[in-house]
Amino acid sequence: MFTRFGFLIPSALVLALSSVALSIFAQGLAPANVASTPLLLALSAKQQASLGVQVAAVQASTGGQLLASATVVMPPGKEFTVSAPYAGQISRLLVGVGDTVKAGAALAHFTSPMLGDARRLLNEASLDYKNASAAAQRDQAMFDEGIIPAVRLQLSRSKQEAAQAQLHAREAELSATGMRFDANTGYATGTLKAPLSGMVTDALVAVGQRVEAGAMLFKLADSSQLQLDVQLSSDKAAQLQVGDEVSIASRNAKAKLIGVSRAVDVSQSARARATVTSRGSLQAGELVSVTVHAKGKAGAAKPDTQWLVPARAVTQWRGKPWLFVVNEKGFEAQTVTVISSTDDLSLVEAALPAGSKVAVTGIASLRALLQKDE
Repeated sequence: MFTRFGFLIPSALVLALSSVALSIFAQGLAPANVASTPLLLALSAKQQASLGVQVAAVQASTGGQLLASATVVMPPGKEFTVSAPYAGQISRLLVGVGDTVKAGAALAHFTSPMLGDARRLLNEASLDYKNASAAAQRDQAMFDEGIIPAVRLQLSRSKQEAAQAQLHAREAELSATGMRFDANTGYATGTLKAPLSGMVTDALVAVGQRVEAGAMLFKLADSSQLQLDVQLSSDKAAQLQVGDEVSIASRNAKAKLIGVSRAVDVSQSARARATVTSRGSLQAGELVSVTVHAKGKAGAAKPDTQWLVPARAVTQWRGKPWLFVVNEKGFEAQTVTVISSTDDLSLVEAALPAGSKVAVTGIASLRALLQKDE
């Protein structure tokens, strides 16, 4: 029996209260203890199959690896848009999406009254230049014979130069349209030419469609050489330099950085460019996850601590990222530290044995088993 402030407290009650307090304190520490030690999920192969669980091997990080997203693009000057030179209509289509063309190949027949007027003005300028040239030659002969004064010869030569300038202007106007004119087409009809060799990636018009001047008609691209437009955070961009290797494991492709911009845009993202050295199965326009091997960080990773895993293998539970690592009894749920991540891959830090495998599907079912055991 204990006496405190005039009250008698039985010893049994003191022991009971002490046990309750210890139990509450232990329960408060339980999540921290569980989070710091792996949790075992005993599952047979049959149970794993019923839960739809599949596994994949982790890949050891060699140090200096950075994960980023990139868009596959064509180098500058390898994409071209063919636009309507005047208001008019497409009278015939000669190519479609996916066709491969050479520079100068016919794309479509384009008809416009303004085109006919431009050809008429060119012919008139050509005739004016011929007449001015003939007049200048005649005046030159007359001047040599002393028949006319020098001022008249100078006037003839000035008219010839003005006519020549007008002719060059008309020729440049038609040359800028990117068309050629055939004898078997109408006077107001020209053939649109391909400005480069490549593939037709888009055809935006149909036969008979009327378009305004400057409207896009075709898009062409030379995809023989590809580049990567890499999006980076500012801290990642600061670790990169020209010449760093880039690998795209999902496409079995490789590239090399040729430019790094550390200036950030409104979304606080920096950019880098890489030229593709091994194409693999890359296709222009697709968004891919890449791994940049930064030379400046080579050897920064400790052995057996940093791993590349599929991004879908990492799950959140109790406010922390977890991996379900395969062992002989089933799976071991283990907390990890995510260093960087993309849609396809995550670079994590964890103590894993070499050759470890992690669950990549059925993650929700495995997490539900953990919550059930709480």
